Amino acid sequence: MVTTIVALSTVLAAGVLLWWRHLDGVIYPGNEVDPLAGVPAELRTAALILTDARHLMLMWPVLGLGSEGNWPNVLSAELIESGAVIDVQMVGGQKLSDWTNDETTDALAQYLGVPKVLVSQTSPGFLRVELRTFDTLAASVTAPGVASPGVDLEAVPVGIREDGSTWLLRVLYAHILLAGATGSGKGSVLWSIINGVGPAIKAGFVDVWMADPKGGMEFGRGARMWVRFEWTADGILAMLTEAVRVMDERSNRLRAAGVRKWYPSTDEPLILIVIDEAAALSSYANREQQERFRQFTGLLLSKGRAVGVSVIAALQDPSKETMPNRQLFPVRVGLRLDEPTQTAMVHGQGAKDRGALCHEIPDTTPGVGYVGEDGSTEFVRVRAFWISDEQVDAIVDAYSPVPMAPPATVDDDFDPATFDPDFIPGEDDGQGWAA
Repeated sequence: MVTTIVALSTVLAAGVLLWWRHLDGVIYPGNEVDPLAGVPAELRTAALILTDARHLMLMWPVLGLGSEGNWPNVLSAELIESGAVIDVQMVGGQKLSDWTNDETTDALAQYLGVPKVLVSQTSPGFLRVELRTFDTLAASVTAPGVASPGVDLEAVPVGIREDGSTWLLRVLYAHILLAGATGSGKGSVLWSIINGVGPAIKAGFVDVWMADPKGGMEFGRGARMWVRFEWTADGILAMLTEAVRVMDERSNRLRAAGVRKWYPSTDEPLILIVIDEAAALSSYANREQQERFRQFTGLLLSKGRAVGVSVIAALQDPSKETMPNRQLFPVRVGLRLDEPTQTAMVHGQGAKDRGALCHEIPDTTPGVGYVGEDGSTEFVRVRAFWISDEQVDAIVDAYSPVPMAPPATVDDDFDPATFDPDFIPGEDDGQGWAA
């Protein structure tokens, strides 16, 4: 939930004093109402400074962010669940890094008396300064029940966003790269995705092909849900070979039929290939296996989306050597990472300045991460649902496809010449109902 405190231009137009008011230094004599009434205690110091032009004229030069006659322009402020956000116009000639470097954000936090300040760019010359007093993602969130009747494969619920809304992840027509250090919650994200697409698995619109190089330990519990399940290097490579063949056959068939956009059906379901710990094949297998893995994943990532073959790859090290085709993933989820350079590996250069701080996620919040998508320069901070072993079992029980009945056995001794179409079992054989 986001509450708009005030847009500064609105204050001037209405002539009404709100606690987050225009920075004109005007004193309203005789006003017995506390202008900061309703301001959370954690934000009172910041409110006192940011609503008084004299305080700002002291703060900007001390922090090296402005000088006499050349002050940053505070445009508006909003209360949000985690604290408050301030829209600021930078001083002409400043660089984005003048505001986003760690020294400046820490100095801002200390000056304003808040635990943390985050700065990101909204457009050239304009910033979003977040005063964070509360982490809305600090507590884990349990996944909803498994009674959902359906799912939008382009908006799969897998967790919550920082603003409290549902985190919806695009699975159809997408590939997803999931990167995070040990214990960062990759399993939670993957099981949340499986839970989210569960109704489509049950209905036959999604086939999951699971690769678990850790000997099947992580995903063997859900074996009934997977159309293909491989845990050895050779088995996974054979599965990827088959996926490339299916992809090419679909492409040829759709081209011949003049179909411009493919949609999942029970006859041609979305093939969702999940590769856990991809580095086991991209870096730690023998050279021939590594090369085949890179070739097959490159083909699937470059050609698979349009014909319903999507890849989700999870790994700890997002380097180019570990995932050589990482630029082909249009959706990227960065969980807790060890270094700022790894954040850039997942989300691209300048990601930190645009708000992706994967390297600052504490190890006490598994499942927390930053999501980026092609076509957007902004990142969304999220937390995947926490799914227990008991919930995994419930998901498997609820969404496993119904196995097809085995074909009827054929009596090899049957003689068609002896078949009597008028024969009624129980009557003509003298074994009728007992009186």
